Amino acid sequence: MTAVSKFIKLRSLEFSNPPFRKLGNLKIDFADRLTLIAGHNGIGKSTILGLVANTFGTSTQTGKKSYFGDPFSANIERIVYLALEEVAKVQEHPAAAPIVTAKVGDIQIRKRCSMTQRSEWMRARVVPRTIDKAEDDPIGQDAKIPLPTIYLGMKRLASIGEADEREVNSTQMPMDAEDKQLMADFVGSIILGSKVTTDVTHLSIKGSKKKTAQPGYEKHDALAVSMGQDSLASIATALASFNRLKRELADQYVGGLLIIDELDVGFHPHAIDRLAQALKNYARRLDLQIVATTHSPRLIEAIHPDGNKSNQTPDAVYYLLDTKRPRIAEDQSLAAILDDMALRDSGATDTKSHKPTLCVYFEDLEGKQFCDALVPRGKKAALGRKYGIAIKLIPLGVGGSNLIKLPEHDPIFKDRVLIVDADTTIPRKAAVRGNTIKLPCPRGASGTDRSPENIIKKFLRDVASSEDDVLQDVLLQFDVNNPSSDKVLNTFLPDGAGNSSQRDASKNWWLTHWDELDRWGVIRVWATQHQVEVDSFLTAFETAVAGTAKRLGLR
Repeated sequence: MTAVSKFIKLRSLEFSNPPFRKLGNLKIDFADRLTLIAGHNGIGKSTILGLVANTFGTSTQTGKKSYFGDPFSANIERIVYLALEEVAKVQEHPAAAPIVTAKVGDIQIRKRCSMTQRSEWMRARVVPRTIDKAEDDPIGQDAKIPLPTIYLGMKRLASIGEADEREVNSTQMPMDAEDKQLMADFVGSIILGSKVTTDVTHLSIKGSKKKTAQPGYEKHDALAVSMGQDSLASIATALASFNRLKRELADQYVGGLLIIDELDVGFHPHAIDRLAQALKNYARRLDLQIVATTHSPRLIEAIHPDGNKSNQTPDAVYYLLDTKRPRIAEDQSLAAILDDMALRDSGATDTKSHKPTLCVYFEDLEGKQFCDALVPRGKKAALGRKYGIAIKLIPLGVGGSNLIKLPEHDPIFKDRVLIVDADTTIPRKAAVRGNTIKLPCPRGASGTDRSPENIIKKFLRDVASSEDDVLQDVLLQFDVNNPSSDKVLNTFLPDGAGNSSQRDASKNWWLTHWDELDRWGVIRVWATQHQVEVDSFLTAFETAVAGTAKRLGLR
């Protein structure tokens, strides 16, 4: 394993367009401790787990293996079936492949999940390829990020009782006493009424790939376990494996990633509460991030911030809607999730959780619409979940300098986020408050060229008139059939319209053409060409939201 002395953390998984399989235009920001992903059957949960698991792991060269006998690594082609026919379709738009973001110490690493094929397999595979590799990035371009990873799929539930006894292998397992005790303590804290011992047995079934360690039970043989006990033993085996790894690596331990498909399978509702609490405790103790899927309302309630009555929990629940076009539900309250699980609407009984609203004010409608396109609904919803708020964008119709001065006249505006156009100067006094930021503009722009409307007009003029290959490629990114420079000119800049940079003329141009700008995805395309400036704005936006939410006592 690469010698990394600091912790490695999974941060996010992002899908764009065209969709990967059917997952597009959504982003999951993973919690520091436990992230639960829920949604209807066939919505893409296993694909999400597979992509995450595939991006991380340590190689066999380290010599470190789990108590399952495997390296701390997993591959997506062993988790979900990726048909070879999918490769050509995905490779038509390689830049749209899902992106996993991680932190290795203080370095951010983004890996694009590139689908490929190899002759020895009848399935496609996914290679995690670094995007914009930094000079101090210690990870190989096409290498997994070396965070020890264990994936627990449904093979853990292969029943010993249903297997032919000639196919079952049961042997005493050599295991450190500390790890045996961890297994016994973990299982005993969840399964009541049975005394669990440290007499650990290794169980496997020929041909099934099932391998697990099972603690002893005072009243019955380790082979005579229920499905829930069997699943629990697999989780305990994973925890014991991380415990040994942390002990052996000492200061070189970078944390771990435990991924569990269908975490709730086999457990009685009363055991689920204890399971959730135990996983939280061991995740903290072993520096683990746990990512799991579920169909259990009880497990969702045990993990969801609403169930814990706290927005400060290091856990998260993501609920996916619509099996045809999956998306993250806008309302992620516990009540709304439980309603959708039953496909019912309890709005009439007012069960919906109302989060405090954090207002974000703009100079005018153009600024609000510009920001709306840069911070799409999914991103705002994710920030809302993270900070326990609902974000509301509001255009005020005032000049930038007047917007900045509002907190001096009314203290309530100190607890609001204020966003001005890039051509407005933010005085030091306002900057120190931390709630006032600028919209992005191209590097080197000056004067009126920094307002949203003039930024986009100039961008369209450049795209339509340039013979530069890069801008020609940009033209093809617009969401319109058969995009061309002629179509751009005719739609947005006919007969010299849009040439003026005067404030009123530019505003009128924007209002006249807003529907087409929105439908074509013009601002989204502009953002792809100014990623540095947009990323800087998004960072400033989240910082302002986080600081303002904190002052409001929401965090």
